[in-house]
Amino acid sequence: MKNAWDQHAGDWDSNDHVRLYAQKAFDTLVEIINPEGLNILDFGCETGLLTEKLTPVARRILALDSSMKMIAVLNEKKLSHVDTLAVDLSQEVITANDLLQQKFDLIVASSVCAFLPDFQNTLKLLKGLLMPSGIFVQWDWLSTGEDADFGFTTEMIASAYKKCGLRIISISEAFSISGDDGPMTVLMGAARNA
Repeated sequence: MKNAWDQHAGDWDSNDHVRLYAQKAFDTLVEIINPEGLNILDFGCETGLLTEKLTPVARRILALDSSMKMIAVLNEKKLSHVDTLAVDLSQEVITANDLLQQKFDLIVASSVCAFLPDFQNTLKLLKGLLMPSGIFVQWDWLSTGEDADFGFTTEMIASAYKKCGLRIISISEAFSISGDDGPMTVLMGAARNA
């Protein structure tokens, strides 16, 4: 499996912006849900920075990423009660993989959904992995309107949730990260499996 994100795996954890993003994602997550004792899917987990923060409280975590090298870095951390998968999520993968047969109380997706080739289809697959009343939470860059291929607007996330039958809990500008071109705003969307 060739993946464009593989080249970033070696220095991902040393990037201050990446570490700050993971910390802020965790901080905003615990404001809306207590992850203690939950069965969690960290979708698009990269090297597992958010997984690391969830590990002390979660019952079990499945960390999934399409980059084999990102998963290799995560595996080197030897986190307890964390299983990993390096796959592109599809219905075929879900059907064939035992780790995806158990439903999840919580699915988190930190800075991944805006990079998906088909967010709506992937969201349907993720909804199918949620327990009844399970919660899906995503963090993605706010679209500035200057580049329609990058990021999301509140309306885009709300529309995708409604089309998939997810009940919106909240969609908000959760935090911002200072970049080379100034601050970049991160949208946080949270929805419950209906």
